[in-house]
Amino acid sequence: SSYSDRAISYRKQRGIGTQQIGVGVVIQEMIDAEVSGVVFSKNPTRALNRDTVVISSVWGLGEGLVSGELDADVYEHDLRTGLNTKKLANKTHAIRCNPSGGISKAALAPELVSASSLTDEHAKQITGMAVQLEKHFGFPQDCEWAIRKGKLFLLQSRPITTLPPNAFFDPNVIGATPTLWDNSNIIESYSGVTSPLTFTFARAAYEQVYFQFCEVMGVPAKLIDAYASVFRNMLGLVRGRVYYNLINWYKLVLLLPGSSSNKGFMETMMGVKQSLSSTLQNKQDEIFGFLKNPPHYSPLKKLIVYVVTIWRFIRIEQIITTFSKNFEKVYQETRKLNPRNLSLTDQINLYFNLYDKLLKRWQAPIINDYLCMLFFGLLKKLTASWLKDQKAESLQNDLLCGQGDLESTQPTKTLMRIAQAIDKDNPKERDHFLSLQPSEILAAVKAGRFVDFNKGLQEFLDKYGFRCVNELKLEEPDLYDDPAFIIAAVQSYVRTKAYSIDAMEKRELEIRESAEALVRTKLSGFRKIIFFWVLKQARSAVRTRENLRFARTKIFGIVRHLFRAMGANLVALKVLEEEKDIFLLTLDELFSFIEGRNPSIEFKPLVASRKIEFERYRKERALPGRFLTIGAAGASFRHPQIIAEMDLLSESGQSADPSTLSGTPCCPGIVEGAVKVVTTLDDARDLDGSILVTERTDPGWVPLYPSCAGLLIERGSLLSHSAVVARELGLPTIVGISGGLMTKLKTGMRVRMDGAKGEVKILG
Repeated sequence: SSYSDRAISYRKQRGIGTQQIGVGVVIQEMIDAEVSGVVFSKNPTRALNRDTVVISSVWGLGEGLVSGELDADVYEHDLRTGLNTKKLANKTHAIRCNPSGGISKAALAPELVSASSLTDEHAKQITGMAVQLEKHFGFPQDCEWAIRKGKLFLLQSRPITTLPPNAFFDPNVIGATPTLWDNSNIIESYSGVTSPLTFTFARAAYEQVYFQFCEVMGVPAKLIDAYASVFRNMLGLVRGRVYYNLINWYKLVLLLPGSSSNKGFMETMMGVKQSLSSTLQNKQDEIFGFLKNPPHYSPLKKLIVYVVTIWRFIRIEQIITTFSKNFEKVYQETRKLNPRNLSLTDQINLYFNLYDKLLKRWQAPIINDYLCMLFFGLLKKLTASWLKDQKAESLQNDLLCGQGDLESTQPTKTLMRIAQAIDKDNPKERDHFLSLQPSEILAAVKAGRFVDFNKGLQEFLDKYGFRCVNELKLEEPDLYDDPAFIIAAVQSYVRTKAYSIDAMEKRELEIRESAEALVRTKLSGFRKIIFFWVLKQARSAVRTRENLRFARTKIFGIVRHLFRAMGANLVALKVLEEEKDIFLLTLDELFSFIEGRNPSIEFKPLVASRKIEFERYRKERALPGRFLTIGAAGASFRHPQIIAEMDLLSESGQSADPSTLSGTPCCPGIVEGAVKVVTTLDDARDLDGSILVTERTDPGWVPLYPSCAGLLIERGSLLSHSAVVARELGLPTIVGISGGLMTKLKTGMRVRMDGAKGEVKILG
């Protein structure tokens, strides 16, 4: 109709009046084709393949092809090499014109079923036509064609809309600098889509912290300034997902003289799935050319940096004690404040006060991280070279087991004590507690029931309320908002009686002592002394690293509630619709609005646009764990197809046996049983002794561990939080499992896992 909504909208957009409207009628001759099809002047499914023309062809009319009703022959022509390939379909039917009008589906003659629907000459003509049309229109074309009585007809041509513009492939436009992206370990902290505010806060923290690290380690100021872009770009946000900009991490390591050999240590610490040389052999010189020219240090300057490093090592305990005292003082002072009672200007002042007193004094954790990288890597190297006949990875894990004083395990042990108290209590009270849903228990607590449990719960929340799932994602709720998760964990412990801390610690100690005894039988003299000294330093650094991570959790928790309070003030000012909308702003957008330097003061349209964009990202398939971009990274980020084609791990980790999966051994133990595949915490209810299977975990998942018989994690490394805590709890665990863990396993399937070998057998 001339007056449909679509027609009226079109006329308004084009400035066409609404009166005296005429209708154009297009009359086309029907081509009663013997063969029809589609040709793409560029491969529509492989955007980086710029030299292949793809033809799809069927007998009869093209309706059967475009509707997907009929299988088609596929022909590919490589314009660069001139090679042709074809894949012929089993074609049983064709769509034909009826003599009396209309079309119908008809069976093909037997000799046509497996015959090629195109001759070589026609395929050549169609290819030439597609190339010509692309040249004419200046963009890759999707063309429909037909052949009648040997003559080729072009039915229509339109742009291929799924491909990037031609300028994307022009280095004069996009640039030629390669960037390597990897999320191997950071996915543990920032899983899935992360908000703009969280990312920009985290990115700024990384920049500040590693800048400080280089300062305190004695790197010359001029060199630090020259590497400003490296510090600024430690992280990237790829379609809402946080990645390491891996090249810059290597450049950071090179800032310390003599540290090029630490590259492998850093890969272990960061959880990089495999060494880079194995996946980038064809691009080594292009990507890693900077390794040949590390920053130049004079002998004197090298000596100074070495002395500073040794001095920091000698004083590490004092440095950490000073940091911890200052942190606890500032943290407790800040907790006394209610940010919702502050104005926006007072809130931003509080933020920068925390920034100056804590983030600018974050040297201790990062120095310890460096020592952890060195000693953990050195222990791995010594274990592999001096104990060659042993399974080095498994032995190293066993030696680090059972430290006993990890801050990361304390929340879970506290919950286990609460569970034990409930189980030893009045049986009627216990049974009533187990019969309720967590939300019902919360309601009962508010009504004055479960007094002892509530006392333990409040003490737990006061200490560990910020230690929640996705604790570093500011947009996520914490345990203060909803403690239902930990209540469900306590119920599970009571139900399965999984609350014996003594039994757990005994198992950890047995694993550790057995590993130490093995080392003593294999090493002697000077080697044994060196090995156990390195082991002591590695244990200390790993333990301190985990304990200091809880300081990070606390500061993120404080900032989460501060930003929410700022969001509430912006809602009151009608700047935002909802308090949570603040997380769709960047840090600079928020602060510049308050300080009066933001180019735009209208946030509602911006937030509405980002809501749509980030919701689209949530619905997309997960991106590759490691990929490469060339030139301006954002240009590639706009095209998920490009990212998928640059996947550097797509063919790694595949086992010859489809029923076997392998990963990194983390904590020993052979377990056979049913698995529970968990993607969200809602899936984790009623674990009750199952083997937990998941893509990744973070510190907030730890309360689930006592309810599991074993732990299988697709992502992660030997120093990821899940690995460290699982070792400490003595839970058989394998991390970094390749080969399709989350796709091959379904809840209820049975497996046999060997935590020492890093092997999973699917039993059915």
